[in-house]
Amino acid sequence: MNSISFALNQILFPDAPFENFISFSKKLNVKAIEIRNDIKTNLIEENDPIKIKNICEENSIKILSINALQKFNFWNKDREKELVSLCKYADKANINAIVLVPLNVGSINSPKEQIQLLEQSLINIFKIINDFNVFGLVEPLGFSHSSLRFKSSAVNIINGLQLNKLKIVHDTFHHALAGENKFFPSLTGLVHISGVSNMYKNIELNDDHRSIIDNNDIIENINQIKKLCNSNYQGFFSFEPFSNTLIKEKNIFQIVHNSFNYIDSNFK
Repeated sequence: MNSISFALNQILFPDAPFENFISFSKKLNVKAIEIRNDIKTNLIEENDPIKIKNICEENSIKILSINALQKFNFWNKDREKELVSLCKYADKANINAIVLVPLNVGSINSPKEQIQLLEQSLINIFKIINDFNVFGLVEPLGFSHSSLRFKSSAVNIINGLQLNKLKIVHDTFHHALAGENKFFPSLTGLVHISGVSNMYKNIELNDDHRSIIDNNDIIENINQIKKLCNSNYQGFFSFEPFSNTLIKEKNIFQIVHNSFNYIDSNFK
């Protein structure tokens, strides 16, 4: 097997200037990134997509996605307005996709209602992104209170309605949390990776437990990565840790570098 293609999510540098994130990515020899609109360094709010595009092109780095349109499956005029704005920004900044994150507050528990809302929202999203040079990436969240836990729910609607500008995000953390065994490599547009240390094996997991991938990982990242690649997934594996402990580490470069080496050495 060849080395996998790593990317970095801006959650690693939530408060730092964008240029610092780019420098870190280059130092790691990473060719692709994701930007976010839910952190202090919010490039969408700064609203200078041409500047961001130029910085990335000068450094030979591709922006894979904007994270994210939140509560996408609770569709209304506000969601529509925000999605149009994100698509316009993505087009100007040469960004591939918008990540679509579901409502995650435990307020929609009926499976029938969840599917109805999901289908309605995906149809509306598809109509909008058809006018832009972007894809929508549906990211199920495995938390018990999420209104979209399983990739299969999104896949069934995308395939059934032939929504060919929509794909899914396979997030290794949420895949494990949901207990979903199914993989959908042909419809996977991006993979998010993060590890959970075995010190957390007997507690309820949350985002702050998401850190590096090493030999203490309990959510089987290496097996998930191998299965996707062996099924002909050829896209990026974007590192998306939320651990504040990791983000604040002074030697974060060496820690992430070692983790990527660990993944590569176990992948081959």
